[in-house]
Amino acid sequence: MIDIVCLKWGDKFGAEYVNNLFSGIERNSTVPFKFHCFTDDTTDVLENINCIDLPNNNLSGWWNKLWLFSDELPFETGTRILFMDLDTLITDNIDMILEFNCPHDIVCLSNWYDHSGINSAFMMWRHGTQTHIWERFVADPDSVINNNKGDQDWINQNLTEHDRWQNQFPYEFVSYKQSCIKGLPNGAKVVCYHGTPSVIQSFTETVENWDSKYRNGGVPYYPQSWVKDHWRLNG
Repeated sequence: MIDIVCLKWGDKFGAEYVNNLFSGIERNSTVPFKFHCFTDDTTDVLENINCIDLPNNNLSGWWNKLWLFSDELPFETGTRILFMDLDTLITDNIDMILEFNCPHDIVCLSNWYDHSGINSAFMMWRHGTQTHIWERFVADPDSVINNNKGDQDWINQNLTEHDRWQNQFPYEFVSYKQSCIKGLPNGAKVVCYHGTPSVIQSFTETVENWDSKYRNGGVPYYPQSWVKDHWRLNG
C-alpha cells in the first residue's frame, strides 16, 4: 500500500484534473494505493478520493506544496508518500514506480532544462524525514518567497540524500514539451507538463509561446489526440 497525494489550491486546476489523475493511476496500476487530495475546494471531486482541507497558512500556489513535508500530515512516521502534480499524465503501467522502496531520503525528478536542479512535480519520501524543508521555510516565509522562483528552488537548496527518477527509471518519465511533440515516446509512462500548453490545451488547441519559439525550433505545439486517450475518467 502506498499513499499518493496531490494538491489543488485556487482555480488554476479544476476538479477534472484531480479525478482524471486518480483514474489514470487506477487504470495503470495493480498496486494497492490510497489517493489523497489536499485542497481548499472539494467541489466535484470524486467521492472515492480522500479530500483533506489545506491549513490556512496564507500561502498561494505552489508554496502550499512545502506544507506536505510538515509533520502535520495525517500519516504515520515512515509512511511512503508519493506526490504528483495535477498536470501529470499516466500513460502505462506504473507498478514498479509505486513499489519503489525509496532507499534515500527523497526521490525527485531532474529539472528538465537544468539537470543540476530538481523538478518537484513527482516526488517520493517517507513521512517525517523532510520536515526541515517546511520548518526552515515557515521560519521566514517572506524571505524564501522573495528570493526563490518557486517551491522547487527551495526544495533543491534543502535536499539531503536524494535520488532522481530518471536515474531509476530511464525513459519512463518524460516532459511533454521536450519529448512528446511528435507523439508519445516508446516506454513513456509518466508525462509531465510544465507551463503552457496545459494538458487540456495539448489536445484542444495550437499553442505558440516563448517555449515553442526558442525551445521547439519555432514550431507551435499542435493538439494531439493521444493525450485525451489517457486523460479521462474510467468507464
